[in-house]
Amino acid sequence: MITIEASVASALCTEPEGEVERFVYPMRLTPENLRTFYEKSRDFRTLFTDEVNGDFHKFAELLIGNDGERVWTNGLFWIVDDFVGIYHMTNIRTYDAEVHYVFFDRRHYGREELTREMLRYAFRRFGFRRLTTEIPMYASKSTFNFVFRLGFTKEGKRRKAVMYKGELFDTMLLGILRDEALDGA
Repeated sequence: MITIEASVASALCTEPEGEVERFVYPMRLTPENLRTFYEKSRDFRTLFTDEVNGDFHKFAELLIGNDGERVWTNGLFWIVDDFVGIYHMTNIRTYDAEVHYVFFDRRHYGREELTREMLRYAFRRFGFRRLTTEIPMYASKSTFNFVFRLGFTKEGKRRKAVMYKGELFDTMLLGILRDEALDGA
């Protein structure tokens, strides 16, 4: 069950059914939300490494850390409506963080403005100078197109950085600067 808090972003999304107003809420990492995130992610074999896919314990260890005395989250998480999608940030540093997203209904088109609103929220709320994303080269063309439409710029690559189906793949590094995301907003 999702605890409904105030939304941090919203936008009208053009979807096959017509215009739908989507809302983004902070996601608490409750056992129920972790299980739902895990179950929905299992249909997306490219979201996590082969080692994590199919292993709830390893999935949970990616999101939650502990040292026997303390428990903490390994990032910040937001949910789109009732698990239509998730945005999350990891490797958070003073002026940068890695950003990630997934739409569980596999729809990118029409959700650019919602995602731009989340980027603006992250820049304003946390004061980042830049945000970074890393996309494996086996990702779909629509994933790359979506990220480029958001304003991300290719900055480089990491060679043979991720394992998928027993094969090593390069990843593309992309970034967006604060002024690029907030320009005109």
